[in-house]
Amino acid sequence: MEGESCVQAAYEALLQGDFEAAAIWFVRAVEAEPDNPSYYFRGSVTLARSGKLGQALRYAKRAVELAPEETSYALQLRLLQAREKIAEAERLLALTPPKPEPAIELLAEAFRLDPLAAKAKLLLGIAHRMSGDERRAREALREALALNPQYEEANKLLREWQAEQRWLFEWKRDPTNRTRDR
Repeated sequence: MEGESCVQAAYEALLQGDFEAAAIWFVRAVEAEPDNPSYYFRGSVTLARSGKLGQALRYAKRAVELAPEETSYALQLRLLQAREKIAEAERLLALTPPKPEPAIELLAEAFRLDPLAAKAKLLLGIAHRMSGDERRAREALREALALNPQYEEANKLLREWQAEQRWLFEWKRDPTNRTRDR
């Protein structure tokens, strides 16, 4: 089967909401015409939507190798590299004990690659808080909210942290609270 007919089958699968089948068809298109950067690019987009980040990254890299002048291919590669760094940072923060310092480095790099990555800013806020830097933690959450005002997780964390700060302030200010709260 030639590459273009595989791409058509992939688009039909996409129209039916079957991303898994679409990904398979894009892989077949690449196998049929391995020097066609457009197939790698389209496959990369679909594979990423299907949760296959590793393969999506490989396809995006190959598309850029084949057509380095194509800015949309380079952008796709950067966005996927940012997602990869965010995922790695998330894993580091979930460890016991968490490793916020290397996560902070990864998240800063992810944000450099994708300046619209609100999730990178959210996780950066969490990592800064884990490392004891409250000011940077709040700043990162505010930046996540500036990128996406509807980011409920960032809103919730910011409210919780502010309430905690108010409670600590009151607790330190009024020594009688110490005995009442036991």
